Amino acid sequence: MSVPLARRNLFHEKGKLALSVAGVAAAITLILLLMGFRTGLYATLTAFIDNIGADIIVAQSGVQGMFSSNSAIALDVHDEIAAVAQATEAGHIIVADIIFTRDETKTPVLLVGYDPETTFGTPWNIGQGRGVAADDEILLDTWLAKRAGAEVGDSVSVLGQTFKVVGLTRETSSWMSPYIFVSLNAAESALGLNNLVSYHLLRLADGADASTSMLAVENEVAGIDAMYPDEMADADRRVLATIMDAPLNVILFIGVVIGMAVMGLTAYTAVADQMREYGVLKAVGASGRRLAWQVIVETLYRAILGYILGVGLAFAAAAVIMARWPQFNIVIQSDIIIKTGLLALIMTILSALLPIRRLNQIDPVMVFK
Repeated sequence: MSVPLARRNLFHEKGKLALSVAGVAAAITLILLLMGFRTGLYATLTAFIDNIGADIIVAQSGVQGMFSSNSAIALDVHDEIAAVAQATEAGHIIVADIIFTRDETKTPVLLVGYDPETTFGTPWNIGQGRGVAADDEILLDTWLAKRAGAEVGDSVSVLGQTFKVVGLTRETSSWMSPYIFVSLNAAESALGLNNLVSYHLLRLADGADASTSMLAVENEVAGIDAMYPDEMADADRRVLATIMDAPLNVILFIGVVIGMAVMGLTAYTAVADQMREYGVLKAVGASGRRLAWQVIVETLYRAILGYILGVGLAFAAAAVIMARWPQFNIVIQSDIIIKTGLLALIMTILSALLPIRRLNQIDPVMVFK
């Protein structure tokens, strides 16, 4: 009988219900967006490595992260590395930090030179246009293009060479700098490289032991290190963590505390405003345990409704933010949603315990006065 009574009591004043649900939803939205922003920051940083298409990355000895250090390897060891590793497919890419300039826009970018005829290092999310097919073509990050006022079909100058913009990429604007993509030949020419590339990339046969191949490459070819893409991505994440984790964690902590406080205050106020109704129930014989259960059920209803609305608003807000400001990447993962739900559940239950203490002190005689 307590559930129908809780529902009727809950929907008795729809305006107050809407306000309490909105308060919970706003708190959930804030928490999800902050956590999604942090996840997106790391995801964008390593997006290129995560989509590089290789089982093994061969870098200059001592290089651990792709974007936290520079690598240069001789091009003529390509065949030797592929043979020693027994790779089924091998390629190489060039990655370099440069300054992109167009009109009044001047910003650091990561120039990626890749071979369009392979699947190594290719752009993984082209939002508009197509990939590079010639040495005078370029792909720009969507945010960079918007900032520089460039569109598909326009011409841009990079390191003194003119390129035609044939596509705009997404998920390619890391916290450090956005990516731009050109052909491998164009990158070699623009950077003035002679028999040098940044990384050799290897793909192995299904079931092959990558660790054995990496050890063989390091033993046979001097001056190089071989690693898994995940290892390189972890190295870049560690570099980011040393710079950004402290301020990000402080912001997240403050956001979670504010969100949880709003949820708790909303739930507590909603129950406290109905003390008269609870007093009437106590006057007609409802036990303290029955009233406590009633409070918990009503609080959970508000929390569930606010949680569902908050999750929906968070996804909608993330979509709007990323569409309006492409440089931001907000990734709301399922585990974040679950963790936020658990936080909301704990907070709502705790917030329900406070008014329960007041219920036990209600004098039924005072209610009728």
